[in-house]
Amino acid sequence: MARVPRLRAVVTDLDNTLYPWVDYVVPSLEAMVDSLVATTALPRIRIVQALKAVYTTYESNEYPFAIQESALFAPYAADFDSFNELVIRPAARAFKAARERYLRPYPGVVETLDAIRTRGLKLVALTDAPRNAAELRLKWLGLDGHFDALYTLPGYPLPEHVDPRIRRREAEGHYRSRTPVVELPREAEKPSADGLRRVLADFGLGGGEVVYVGDNAQKDMPVAEACGALGVWAEYGTYVSAEYRERLAVISAAAVTRRHVAEEPGRRPARWPLAISSFRQVLDVLDGRRWARPPARRRRRRR
Repeated sequence: MARVPRLRAVVTDLDNTLYPWVDYVVPSLEAMVDSLVATTALPRIRIVQALKAVYTTYESNEYPFAIQESALFAPYAADFDSFNELVIRPAARAFKAARERYLRPYPGVVETLDAIRTRGLKLVALTDAPRNAAELRLKWLGLDGHFDALYTLPGYPLPEHVDPRIRRREAEGHYRSRTPVVELPREAEKPSADGLRRVLADFGLGGGEVVYVGDNAQKDMPVAEACGALGVWAEYGTYVSAEYRERLAVISAAAVTRRHVAEEPGRRPARWPLAISSFRQVLDVLDGRRWARPPARRRRRRR
């Protein structure tokens, strides 16, 4: 065991690190599809395939305007207002109701974030989610006041066909969180270390002064290693049931499934030496009770 370095900041992933993203998004998407089946009387398979095509285009299952940009809207394009009232709004309410039921922080997350701030450390969120979704989730969970900054991938602009109430609320800042948001270029998606490098530069930090927490050993931990940060693997975030993997794959864009489900069944899971089974254990890392030197790269032997 080597000496624990002086730490000045904690940078953390969001999805499957602070809350179980898969456990919330699967029932929420399914509730939305159920609503669309009821309002359009279309076959479920047609609805799922139409939405999946949009999610694939935007590489996000949380693109908020998927219904009106899907093939479902084409026959009704002459009258968006009625389609909005009779189809989109009920589907949005169904998604929201499921989100309110299933989206919760992991146990101990709120208390641990408070404890980190009490210690005087900077606290930054770094996510591959688009700004719209990440910002709204932090706000809805009441976590937006805990962070010094939120770094996301680019958000989505409002499309041509959108509920006037949404356009008005967007202009009023209704959907914005209290946390300052920095939108990174799409090329900064992990395992690119550009996002963490930007955080270090913006806060005047050295990599060795930062703890980086993430659930994906193949995407998050290489980011920490590249910047010299102390990588902490949130192993608990990889525990996704086979049933939920299958249900997510039905409607999810393949790229999004790979982003949010760290390991694929049948493959040997990637691991990281410093693993935690609860977000609370980040405090143990800060106290030096749980710490391990990142693995040194193997040198090639000379023949």
